[in-house]
Amino acid sequence: MSRVSDARKRNRFNRAAQATVTSSNWCGAALTGTGFSSVVGTWTIPAITARSGQSSSSEPSISQWVGIDGFSNSALIQGGTLSELVGGRQENVAWTEMLPAASRDTTLAVNTGDSITTNVTMTSTTSGTVTITNNSRGTSVVGTVSGGTRLSAASAEWILEDFEEGSSLVAFAGFPTSTFTGSAIQSGKGVTPGSSATLIDLTQNSELCSATISGSTISVKDS
Repeated sequence: MSRVSDARKRNRFNRAAQATVTSSNWCGAALTGTGFSSVVGTWTIPAITARSGQSSSSEPSISQWVGIDGFSNSALIQGGTLSELVGGRQENVAWTEMLPAASRDTTLAVNTGDSITTNVTMTSTTSGTVTITNNSRGTSVVGTVSGGTRLSAASAEWILEDFEEGSSLVAFAGFPTSTFTGSAIQSGKGVTPGSSATLIDLTQNSELCSATISGSTISVKDS
């Protein structure tokens, strides 16, 4: 994949209400607090499209991932999938990352329509493991990441993103309504997003993605 950047996961939030924030690049949900050690999420790689006015050369893209930290600090350990239109054809890749290092593509084959489960686990404040499973193929890969910004274990996220390349956002592709089914480990106990999660809507010149939640399922809708 051509779009990889060590800056692409930096969040850009504006507080909108008690349980909702707006962001120029994240859409989904976050649990905040202390003691998050693991997060898992399952999603389907959607068929993405170019939005009105986007040229094929802009290579519209999205990224779907789960992670620990990043919501209220600059640390972040994460893993997921990236989808982009290259010459009008969708390409997908699975990746891992721990900021501030650049993301690393994995060898796991992922295609449009595949069901993906990603588990991100802290093994120390500066390292962790990312397990990405292609449920549709019955294959998986385990990546070890280390040496990044010291983790605070202050949040767990389930995100569809308009990521950055360098310091600029890439063209944000259109997508069908998608869901994350997820859970996390907080202070040794299993938790689900539920009503305690903060929803994140993606807004640039206008709202491009809105998030809702029901139990352990987060829905992100193209606006």
